[in-house]
Amino acid sequence: MLADRRFLAEARHAFLIRRPEEIAASSYALHPGMNITAIGLERLCEVQDAVRDAGGNASVVIDSDDLVARPGATMAAYCAAVGLPFIPRALTWEPGERPEWRRYARWHVDASASSGFEQHEHMYPHTVENSPDLARFAAHHRPFYERLYAQRLDVTPWEQDESS
Repeated sequence: MLADRRFLAEARHAFLIRRPEEIAASSYALHPGMNITAIGLERLCEVQDAVRDAGGNASVVIDSDDLVARPGATMAAYCAAVGLPFIPRALTWEPGERPEWRRYARWHVDASASSGFEQHEHMYPHTVENSPDLARFAAHHRPFYERLYAQRLDVTPWEQDESS
């Protein structure tokens, strides 16, 4: 993908980010054999750099905490950023597994059971607090997360509309 300069320059790239500590715990729960690259935030920064170097538009960064806490405002901000109309009814859907998710269904259990964006609290047996490997993985990705987080969409202009 990084070698395809046309794709990098012409596509509009959007990244959904989570805190590396959350990624580490949830990924490990599904794939205990994961390695440090599984967190993925360093790779997102590599893609972002490649897009910039290819002359592409700035990527749109969405913070998952914003999306679940303020879905309407976040999606309105996203649509404005990419030039799409915001359709509030698209914030809800019928629960169920999507055919394109079948291969990775265990990664999409919460999404398949949902009918909208919602916060889920998970308790994982292995976290950065009790696993030195997960702590190291998250710490490695923390600077990449902070770089992306600093570029996240500002959803505050749309928060008023969401609370109305």
